[in-house]
Amino acid sequence: MVEIRNERALLRFLEAGTRDQAKRMVYKYTDCGAWLEFLPRRAGIRVGSIVEGCDFGTATYSLLYPFTPEDYDERIKAVEAEADALWKWANEDDCEGDAPDVDYDYRHLQPDGRSS
Repeated sequence: MVEIRNERALLRFLEAGTRDQAKRMVYKYTDCGAWLEFLPRRAGIRVGSIVEGCDFGTATYSLLYPFTPEDYDERIKAVEAEADALWKWANEDDCEGDAPDVDYDYRHLQPDGRSS
């Protein structure tokens, strides 16, 4: 099983040379424009997304080294799904009813907060 054990391995996995390139690539190559944050002391990363037209963003997910590419992909998919549902709720449904609780479907990934 392949593991991403440190920042250097993550940059290789994302095909980025620097942290800034990695952040741009995650933003550019996700439909929702997800963000990537590097945790202090090179402990790992967090991912999430803001949502246009909504007062809050998606759940955020931390990944501490080591993690697998599949762990990373699962969290990106969760962020994408929630951002899409929230965008539709805020922009097509005019915020009718409660906001969709898509992050509930991904609770096994242990979200650690909300994007703002």
